[in-house]
Amino acid sequence: MNKKDVVDVLNNFEVIESNGGEEAYALVANTEENRKQLNEVGVYSDVIKGYGDEDTFCILALAFSEGYADLYDGNKLIAFEKSVEVEMNNGQSVVMYKNDDEYFLSVFHDGGSVDILNLSDEQIEEIKNVFC
Repeated sequence: MNKKDVVDVLNNFEVIESNGGEEAYALVANTEENRKQLNEVGVYSDVIKGYGDEDTFCILALAFSEGYADLYDGNKLIAFEKSVEVEMNNGQSVVMYKNDDEYFLSVFHDGGSVDILNLSDEQIEEIKNVFC
């Protein structure tokens, strides 16, 4: 099973109700079609059932609890291709990651918020010069 395939399917579902912050959730309809799409990428119906009821299920709970996603940017789930994380003393963590052949720098804050910067080629070269 490919994490990115699962995340792509989850990101294509229509979210019918959501909330952000520490208690974030994103509910989608628990339809036969949605379950079928997840089944096709290796997520079984009994797993899906564990994250909702007969009407809806939470794609955030499913993605993070089952290890399919590494980040939710407030709009979509992301599965890192590669990543490096540094935990800071102030409760924040900094993660540099690669997704869809692009590089990003993100800062995770206490409370669940995250700031994300898409790194340019020049910024990547600067980072390489610091470490190489």
